[in-house]
Order: sequence, then structure tokens, then C-alpha cells
Amino acid sequence: MAGRLTRRKIAVYAADRIVGGVAVKTVLRDIAAYLVDARRTRETELLVREIEDVLAEKGVIIADVATAYPLSSSLRTEVGKLVDGKTVYLRESIDESVLGGVLVDIPGQRFDGTIRRKLTALRAKQL
Repeated sequence: MAGRLTRRKIAVYAADRIVGGVAVKTVLRDIAAYLVDARRTRETELLVREIEDVLAEKGVIIADVATAYPLSSSLRTEVGKLVDGKTVYLRESIDESVLGGVLVDIPGQRFDGTIRRKLTALRAKQL
């Protein structure tokens, strides 16, 4: 009987296939089938993070971008330049708690260019 695959091994397998040009939908379907078969569906969220980390190591960055309003194409380009990677994919969300500016999360880093952070920094300087 084969040993249990670690999340890291599964993530490396997925990232290698995605970077190699296999359709993401195909890779995710294969991994989902494995997780169901191995009764490991509770690990899905952790595995997704691990895949994003491995992709980042390979230069493919998936950035979570939160703004108050939808990004314009020029701002999308600027955020892409801000994130250092060969290939950058933006996962955009509208967050009403962001009064203005942009909040960018990538594996291992966060860029907070929101008005709230700027106001907090200004308040801290005055104290």
C-alpha cells in the first residue's frame, strides 16, 4: 500500500503541471478526485494555500486585491507591477471596509495602501 502523500508533494505536483501548461481546471479536478478518494477533503483550504506558495516560488503570483471600487485597467496594471513575479494573477474583491486605496496580499507579504492605514500612520506621528 502506498504511503500518504504530503500536502507539499501534492502542491508541487499541481504547480508543476500548471506551470507546464496543463489546464488549471484539469489539475484541480484531478486533485479534487484524489482528496475525495483519500478522504482528505478537510485539507482543501490548506492545500490551496500550499499550491499558491509553490506557484509563488516558481514566479507565478496569485495576489488578493481588496478595494472599495472595481479596479480600472490602468490600476490593475500598476498593481501587477507592484507584485514581483513572472506571471501575476489578481483575485479582486470589493471590500466596503476599505474606504479608499488598495490592499494587496500575496503569499508571505502584504501591501497596505489604504486610506485607513495612512490615517493611522499620520495619527501615530502626531502623538
